[in-house]
Amino acid sequence: MPGIIGIDFGTTNTLAAWMDGDMPVVLPNDRGEHSTPSVVALSESGETLVGASAKSQSMADPASAVFGIKRRLGKDSNVSLRGKRVGCESLAAAILNKVRRDAEAYLGLEVRDAVITVPARFSDPQRRAVREAARKAGLKAARILNEPTAAALARAWAVSRDETERLVLVYDFGGGTFDATVLKARGGSCRVLASEGDDALGGMDLDQALYSLARARFISQYGIRDTGDPYLSRMLTDLCEKAKIELSTRTETTISVPFLQGPGGVVHPSLRISRSEFEVLAIPFVQRSLLLVKRVLAVAGVESSDVDALVLSGGSSRIPIVSAMLKEVIGRAPDTRVNPEEIVALGAAVEAARLEGRLTGLSFSDVCSRTFGLEIDGGRFVSLIKKNEALPATGRKVFTTVEDFQKSVEMHVLQGDGVLASANVSVGRFLLPGIRKAPKGDPRIMVEFSIDEGDMLMVKAKDLDTGAEQSVVLFDGTTNSMPPIDRVRSLAERARRESASVVMDSSLSMELDELLGSASEAARTGDESAAADISILLEGLLGELSARSGLIDQLALDSQL
Repeated sequence: MPGIIGIDFGTTNTLAAWMDGDMPVVLPNDRGEHSTPSVVALSESGETLVGASAKSQSMADPASAVFGIKRRLGKDSNVSLRGKRVGCESLAAAILNKVRRDAEAYLGLEVRDAVITVPARFSDPQRRAVREAARKAGLKAARILNEPTAAALARAWAVSRDETERLVLVYDFGGGTFDATVLKARGGSCRVLASEGDDALGGMDLDQALYSLARARFISQYGIRDTGDPYLSRMLTDLCEKAKIELSTRTETTISVPFLQGPGGVVHPSLRISRSEFEVLAIPFVQRSLLLVKRVLAVAGVESSDVDALVLSGGSSRIPIVSAMLKEVIGRAPDTRVNPEEIVALGAAVEAARLEGRLTGLSFSDVCSRTFGLEIDGGRFVSLIKKNEALPATGRKVFTTVEDFQKSVEMHVLQGDGVLASANVSVGRFLLPGIRKAPKGDPRIMVEFSIDEGDMLMVKAKDLDTGAEQSVVLFDGTTNSMPPIDRVRSLAERARRESASVVMDSSLSMELDELLGSASEAARTGDESAAADISILLEGLLGELSARSGLIDQLALDSQL
């Protein structure tokens, strides 16, 4: 029977986890290690290497390997690998495919679904790229889960018998990204209040700072430059990463590269780096993370003194100066019951088991990590759902036309916080035809955005005069791109929730029960054809439920926005 695993797709390392009975565990790879380096290389013979073998290959041939592909997803379409242009999604897929195959070998069962974690700040194009990478790796992403939420789930499972409500701060300092999340937890449930983050802040930046220091000393002390020497540059980068890790447990370490050709002959450079020197380099990056911590506390409407538990996530959170500076801000030591380097993967495994129906007594609610809205006349942006609104979230506004006798209106959906549309990220476009012919400013067009817990955005537009209506599902930026099984699950969950607040007659109630039963059966058997048909019927039912709720609450004509 196929299983669902949890995958922490990291910038520097990727981990897979699984719910073994009532305990989430990290799965070893084919080398018996808990993490697989997120590195892809191409050998001279054309073989694709992933993980430790790819990292080793990079030492001999730096141009043959790519590091930190996660930071490029959704931003760059391809990168150079051994002189060839290779798609970023294909490289990410190679990593996910290796993790999937290693999990299958260890578990002895087929793995076709996964809960994959991403930074809370990831944009729709970035999330879409992760889904596409998963598809290329032979995986269906049962859910894209925010990393700090995954960490919170792992903690919630570890302390599920604690029935006292506690305010928890998750400090997630990973290899390439940073997130800070505030949530309330009680027993096996947690409710996210707010998230802030920076997807360009992580341990790799500390490595680079240490590399710059080592490089400057190589030049001043030995006259050796790595300019034009990719082998030395790659070796020095790797040694700086190891030195950073060592300085978490030692007060001093050494960076040595023997047998280098200096101006006066062969030399054996050896640099001593103290923890205090490294901390001077690290402090500006830690301060950036703490500014986000203070911001998320403010957004959540709480004080640092209100925090009952501090949860660390990501390898960089282990660095002594990080925990020391964080303790100064929060005023308490971290909860150490879950390994920071494994907590996200373990939380993903918990959610995977929950989706499979193997766990009960566990629940969570997240927040919208991005602001969604529309482009309006003049290239401006107006929001309908704000960042950090609790999911599920709904926003409605009424717009009008900007030209006389318009026959249709194009909706340009965006995400971001910029005042101008051009400053934000495009999510998708769709057309509402059948607008009543009238002078500009006269027609009234109600637009409704709704986002469910699975990050599915549904957009509805309706001409309030003619009744012309159009709706579209935008899933991670792609119209109607949700896999059939995932889509029917999400629509069924939404129908259950919305039906609770609507008075239904017996025929509608019977129709709902029949569709929910059919949706459950299609999801259980994996019948994609049936799931697609049932999704169409569920969308129609959701339209009926929405119509009965009569939710028009705001008139926001374009000229007033």
